[in-house]
Amino acid sequence: MIAVFYAAMTYRRRFETPLAFPLSLVMGGGAVWALADACALAAPTPGLAIAVNYAVFPGVATVIVGFFLHTSISSGHRPSRPALLLIQPLLLVAVVATDPWHHLFYRHAEFGNLGITGQPGPAYWAHVLYSYAMMMAGTVLVIRAMRRAVRGQRRVYRWFLVGAIAPTAGNLVTVFLHVDMRGLDLAPVLFLVTGVVWWWTERSGVNSEPVPVKYAQVISALSDAVMVLDPHGRFLDVNPAAAKLLAAVNPAGGAVIGRQWLEVAGTHFPAAVADAGQTTIYGASGNVYDFRVVKMAAADGSSTGTVVVARDITELERLRAELTEQAVRDGLTGVYNRRHLTTVLEAQAAVAADGHPLSVVMIDVDHFKAVNDRYGHAVGDQVLVDLARQLAGSVRECDMVARYGGEEFVVILPGVPAHAAAERADLWRRQCAARAVDTPLGTLHVTFSAGVAQLTAGGSPEDLLSLADEALYRAKRAGRDRVLTAEHTLSVTG
Repeated sequence: MIAVFYAAMTYRRRFETPLAFPLSLVMGGGAVWALADACALAAPTPGLAIAVNYAVFPGVATVIVGFFLHTSISSGHRPSRPALLLIQPLLLVAVVATDPWHHLFYRHAEFGNLGITGQPGPAYWAHVLYSYAMMMAGTVLVIRAMRRAVRGQRRVYRWFLVGAIAPTAGNLVTVFLHVDMRGLDLAPVLFLVTGVVWWWTERSGVNSEPVPVKYAQVISALSDAVMVLDPHGRFLDVNPAAAKLLAAVNPAGGAVIGRQWLEVAGTHFPAAVADAGQTTIYGASGNVYDFRVVKMAAADGSSTGTVVVARDITELERLRAELTEQAVRDGLTGVYNRRHLTTVLEAQAAVAADGHPLSVVMIDVDHFKAVNDRYGHAVGDQVLVDLARQLAGSVRECDMVARYGGEEFVVILPGVPAHAAAERADLWRRQCAARAVDTPLGTLHVTFSAGVAQLTAGGSPEDLLSLADEALYRAKRAGRDRVLTAEHTLSVTG
């Protein structure tokens, strides 16, 4: 009754997992097997007991079919023609149904206190051999799958084998040892153990995906190029991604297995396998590769080969550079931000310690609040963007334009003295005043004020900015739209 209930519950899940239907066959066949055994023991006449006993064997055949299907699917070898598995059960039914006439299954059978005893015939032994052969074949499939599986899945197959071995051992005891157990047939009872163990391995999650994962499948599925070399640097194996990479860098290379690393890839990645570890290599085509090299060693410490894993990180490096650039840029104007200004100014001040002049120009848009109030913030933003573009397009490659905050900008001019910096700033001022910004309220002309300071003796980058700021505010107090130079000069301390 337990087997019938479990077979019904498992059969209901046949569309959820491919293992449900085979397991329902095992449990259903075990139920028929046990029921036939019980009915034979309870039969009122020996003739009826022997007749009912024949019903055991269709149940056995159903168990074998379910067992082999379950082991095949679990090991990743689903039968291509499962209907062929029905041939033996159908022949068995035909033989046992007609056995009273030909006695090929039982040469002689009689009913005693401990159940049916008799002399097996050739058909009986053919059935036994076929059943054990199928169970052995299924067990071998599971063992082979276990050996190829990744480590975390081997536990599944070990438990699977525990469930398979239990009824096999019980049946061997029943068939060959004839131990006095008062009519108890161990095999159908122990198939309940099989059902519980197999159910647990599936429902607990350790076997939620019954198709085994082989190392070769894992390596082939990787997008990283994996190459295995022998101790002499010859290719032993490459996955599809590695074959594609090697074909890309050496189109005329052809097959690589058995060839030397230097012959196939050495001109493109000359130092990739020299030492274990990780390195970044820039290819001749401009691509960037991340190489990881693992040296394999035997138990005695001798080298058994090298595993090289390569990944094309060109796009990753481009995105990284782009993100790095974005991190130092002002989001609105596109020029550098204040944090990067501080970093660059400190570096330039260190260079100025050797006697090179360093000047900064601090710029503030005149009446910017009034522009925002009258024309709106969108126009105000456009004014800042236009000014930033003008400044960025007017400086040298070694100069730097940064948004200092709000409507303020700072231009770093290494190697330029204060008077030359003031002249350049005044040119930018005139260009800015000549530009027009079209708005819904009419044409807008903006001006800016600027303060210029030079780092010469005794000061720091912070003092340099402070002096430029003071000069800027003097320019604003003097009427705006002008450039003034700081009244003091400074130099780098130390």
